[in-house]
Amino acid sequence: MTVRNCNQSDQRDAEAYERLKDGAVFAQLVCRPGYCVDKDLFLAEMEDAGVVGLVNILPELGIGRAVLECAVDRKYSLAPILRELVHPALERVRELGARRAHVSLNATNAKEAEVLSNLGFKRVRQYHELKLELAQANLEGSDEPGGSLSRLGDGEEARLAEIENCCFENTWGFNPNTVEYVAWELKAKGNCPEDIILSEESGEVVGYCWPVVDRGREPATSKSKGRIYMLGVRPTHRGRGLGRRLLLAGMRQLKEKGLETVEITVDSQNVAAVGLYRSLGFEVVEDTLWYEKIID
Repeated sequence: MTVRNCNQSDQRDAEAYERLKDGAVFAQLVCRPGYCVDKDLFLAEMEDAGVVGLVNILPELGIGRAVLECAVDRKYSLAPILRELVHPALERVRELGARRAHVSLNATNAKEAEVLSNLGFKRVRQYHELKLELAQANLEGSDEPGGSLSRLGDGEEARLAEIENCCFENTWGFNPNTVEYVAWELKAKGNCPEDIILSEESGEVVGYCWPVVDRGREPATSKSKGRIYMLGVRPTHRGRGLGRRLLLAGMRQLKEKGLETVEITVDSQNVAAVGLYRSLGFEVVEDTLWYEKIID
């Protein structure tokens, strides 16, 4: 087995990335701001089998970290492939000047967790994945607060970046966004600006909801999936029901587009958000654990 950097001009790399990272699109990855595909993507390759694993490095230097996305072909032994991939990836993290490397794993991935532990990673955070059947949801709002709901307009990426950064400033794992990154993110998620729901008061955006149509369907039921990708309210406007109002509007939008289920990811330590989602009928379906390694 050999480990090599990705070659942007090599079509095999695109095929391997999309095969191992189900649902990912190589062309979107290459266009990500601040990303260098020939330095940030490592592939493990076997002579007779081709690419059997990868580690992708997503720099988030605004908070001094890099996120490692790991994937290994299930037909092969995970531990030796992952070990060989992570070592050069950590050297790249060091080269980028990041102070820490983060990896997220499904809570059931005990083997991957053991490998990371042996490489010096420690568990630091737990996220919940919640789901709700839209047919069973009560999407009617009640006692709605003042202000008006509107849509993001063309060329208004700066407004979205500003409200995102305000809502999530100092939140664990949030890297402050640039206008360039938000424009890329909209394209990568397949969104038009008008998909983004805004809450405005006196001309100021005080909250937003970003619903997206997930690619694919539920593996067990084949039901179409939607996702509340982002939901935020300015700290000065919290506690007034704006989050609930925006969330309901986002869920109605997904239902109108024909989606059958809606998913959302939340930090388990965000008690207020977890309480809001549960009050609307969301249930936890799985957990994601985050692991951290401090770069010496």
